[in-house]
Amino acid sequence: MITHILIAVSCLSQSAPARDAVQPPAVAPGRSLPASASPVADSRGKAGIPTLVAPDARPDVILKDLVFAEGPAADAAGNMFFCDFSAGSVWQVTRGARGFEARRIVDESNGCVGLEFSPAGRLYSTQFHTGRIVELVLADGGPAGMRVVVDRYGGESRPGVNDLVMAPDGGIWFTNTGDPRRVHRRGAYYSTIAGAEPIQHKTPIQRPNGIALSPDGSTLYVVDAGAPVVWSFPVLGPGQLGDPRAFADLAVVGDPKKVKGGDGVAVDVLGNLWVAVPLAGAVVVFDPQGQPLGRVMLPEYPSNCAFGGADGRTLFITARTGVYALPTIVEGLWAAKGGKPTVFVSPAEAAAAAPALPSDIPPPPPPMQASPAFQAPAAPGGKQEPGTGSSSPGQPK
Repeated sequence: MITHILIAVSCLSQSAPARDAVQPPAVAPGRSLPASASPVADSRGKAGIPTLVAPDARPDVILKDLVFAEGPAADAAGNMFFCDFSAGSVWQVTRGARGFEARRIVDESNGCVGLEFSPAGRLYSTQFHTGRIVELVLADGGPAGMRVVVDRYGGESRPGVNDLVMAPDGGIWFTNTGDPRRVHRRGAYYSTIAGAEPIQHKTPIQRPNGIALSPDGSTLYVVDAGAPVVWSFPVLGPGQLGDPRAFADLAVVGDPKKVKGGDGVAVDVLGNLWVAVPLAGAVVVFDPQGQPLGRVMLPEYPSNCAFGGADGRTLFITARTGVYALPTIVEGLWAAKGGKPTVFVSPAEAAAAAPALPSDIPPPPPPMQASPAFQAPAAPGGKQEPGTGSSSPGQPK
């Protein structure tokens, strides 16, 4: 759960104007969000967020015992998929009459960290370790395969790709967070699902992370993981960006030295941004003008969030070892919403999609040991919370 390009695909290999000299402008002090006894509170500290979240709504953990949950994404029907980044796995979540179930669809993801469905029903992912954008070829009842979409660019592999969002024109915007030794790789990028050479936008963002588009596709948002700022860019055309603007101040939820930066981001149909701020333990909601509307507190560091559910009114939040679900009043927005059903192929066809790793990068680290099963939390008195499941992934309830 992160560029400049011309309209013609044949021009995608041209370089984007560098913005290395651009200094990040100071963010105007925003309204600090007051403390509240409620896990969901508005800008005045009152329970709920008017027109967005009911006063009695709570983020409930639906899956736990993960290693590092990341990259939630919904398909056209609102079914949720997510990554367990440190365990090297990808999961499919379904909700039945007895609660949520999870099925592991990828065992060795090579660092899949961000997910996004296209309106055509295909699932794409950023591979942090390889620097690739891949399509996860979903199998009907079996493990998924992978098809490389974006591989080398600028003549090299670029590990560090982080998050992605599908553009209305069918392209893919994505971020590269990079590392201190390869700061030239950081930025926002644009490519196509046909695998055209990506073009990099060098920006004033210290560590580009979460990425999203406004409902009309006219504005690109990028969350800085190295500073408490959300940036916005006018989208001038397919792959073309205007000048950056500091859009929102994440320090409204705490000391900027402690907050440091943000992570993943979701957008609702009203154009509000829901931004995960890990070190604040919160998802902060901003209106389309960048003003804070409220926040959702989590018992763990949130990494990302995405809307889904059958009616589009569930915010799924990945937060280190758990996945949480928050019922909302407002409908969410995501690329696949209203699109075609998820594409599934035969297990044999999926198994045939297994690309080799790039030769110019070190092998990815071995996956950390994941817990063998998810367990839903028990309510006081030993009763199971409504709407949660307690079976092992993939087991019938």
